[in-house]
Amino acid sequence: MNLKVPTKVEIKKSPGKGLGVFATKKIFKNEIIEECHLLPLPVKAGTPSGLFNDYRFNYPQSGELKELVIPFGYGCIYNHSDNNNATWKDHPEYKAFQFIAVKDINPGEEICTYYGDSSYWEDGRQHIDKI
Repeated sequence: MNLKVPTKVEIKKSPGKGLGVFATKKIFKNEIIEECHLLPLPVKAGTPSGLFNDYRFNYPQSGELKELVIPFGYGCIYNHSDNNNATWKDHPEYKAFQFIAVKDINPGEEICTYYGDSSYWEDGRQHIDKI
């Protein structure tokens, strides 16, 4: 498996959000920021569980939910924004996610994805805080 590692980003504090991923160099629209291998969680999809509630993702990203996963790399550190500048999708070849710019991202700008509406994240949670 040969996945793209991030070369234009860094992790630092994001005001009001804890840690975040920030561009260190210009990232262009449709550029792959990174590709993250996925760790399957021992939780049956659709079953309430508190395991890694704030970090787990549905896999596949689109289509029928098969399992809950944790992305390696910076995948769990991208913060939410309703005005996101990045997104993720299933890797076309591997069990991995690709994080991709949906618009140009300037150096120093935080890279944020749209987590989805509450139905995407409510599995096993008592409440959801999107910051």
